[in-house]
Amino acid sequence: LLCPTMAFSQLKFKELGEEEPTWEEENLESVKALAAKLKLQTRRPSYLEWEARVRGQRWGTPGGTRGAEQSPGHPQEQQGGGVGGFATVEAALEWLRTELREMQALDQRLAQQLMRLRARLHRLKVEQACHQHKEMLDDATFGLEGCEEDSDLLCTIPPKAAFLLSTPLKHIGVTRMNINSRRFSLC
Repeated sequence: LLCPTMAFSQLKFKELGEEEPTWEEENLESVKALAAKLKLQTRRPSYLEWEARVRGQRWGTPGGTRGAEQSPGHPQEQQGGGVGGFATVEAALEWLRTELREMQALDQRLAQQLMRLRARLHRLKVEQACHQHKEMLDDATFGLEGCEEDSDLLCTIPPKAAFLLSTPLKHIGVTRMNINSRRFSLC
């Protein structure tokens, strides 16, 4: 049954015997559409070499023409024909597998570099916060030491609090920074 409020454009019809596309195919199509919309292109040298070789090949003649020498790692073309510049489909698949392995290794190295940079940035932020907090404590301590000469300040501090606290700044709420609790402001 169709819901009367359902838009007619939302209905999808399929041919008899046609299989529904899987989520992987739909995702791949959406990525391809987005890449085309953003005009993204790969700059990978092996892909560019392969693309130039395939575009330079005449499809009407077996084997095509080769504009440049075969790069190392690529299978030799068969003069009797081939698939996209490769001798066989297996050779093309093997080349594709090696390219994918290289890309995965490169992605892994880049991910490791990014994780190291992220950790370093985090460490630098914590060090900077510690340094700023220490400067704030030093400034407050220096200001308090300057005011200790004034008898007015000594009169405002309760005598009990002045002797019980381990640091001279606890009575005004300034404490050492605890990195684990993070109960301080970094304004």
